Amino acid sequence: PDLSRPTWDIPASVGVYNNDGLKTMKRRGVVYALAPSYKDVNTIWAGTDDGFIHITRDGGKNWKNITPASITAWSKISIIDASRFDNNTAYVAVNRIRCDDMHPHIYKTNDGGNNWKEIVNGLPDEPINVVREDAVRKGLLFAGSENAIYVSFDAGENWQSLRLNMPATSIRDLVIKDDDLVVGTHGRSFWVLDNITPLRQVKEKYVDAKLTPPEIEPEI
Repeated sequence: PDLSRPTWDIPASVGVYNNDGLKTMKRRGVVYALAPSYKDVNTIWAGTDDGFIHITRDGGKNWKNITPASITAWSKISIIDASRFDNNTAYVAVNRIRCDDMHPHIYKTNDGGNNWKEIVNGLPDEPINVVREDAVRKGLLFAGSENAIYVSFDAGENWQSLRLNMPATSIRDLVIKDDDLVVGTHGRSFWVLDNITPLRQVKEKYVDAKLTPPEIEPEI
């Protein structure tokens, strides 16, 4: 079925373009993010560019709307990352610049979308485009904003910069390939952080012991 919003409110950021035609235009939202489960072939998470999140447990025959109440119309679900370790866990990056909201928004659920928690502690006020979970170390997350890259060692409870020598640029996607973190920017370049094994060890050494990890200075 059509998973986009059937109706919507017009945000103040639309300004002079708010007119009757805008209020009555046809549905034009699209499925912008899709995340098949790594644990169950029938579970798929879907997000639209007009602020809806759905989940199916039967391979797409039926869908359930699991959108957090705080995600309004005109929000863009830019990335959904299904957990590598738990079928009920997913991470969602939400970009709300069209609503004149320049704050970071990352959501996490551990129960299939029944409850959500926003996990942005330590992130600066800048929109987030992508969040990815490491395939090896549970709880190790990476996020990309309109300016830089960030890392969390405790499943998003706390974040710190992983920018290193990268220039300020819009990060649109992240891929973890074996031991490397590959960064796709909004432009004609990509960056690679070779061998993230030390980051996986930091989580084990510090976070599991309930300690604050130190600043990280690996080489690119």
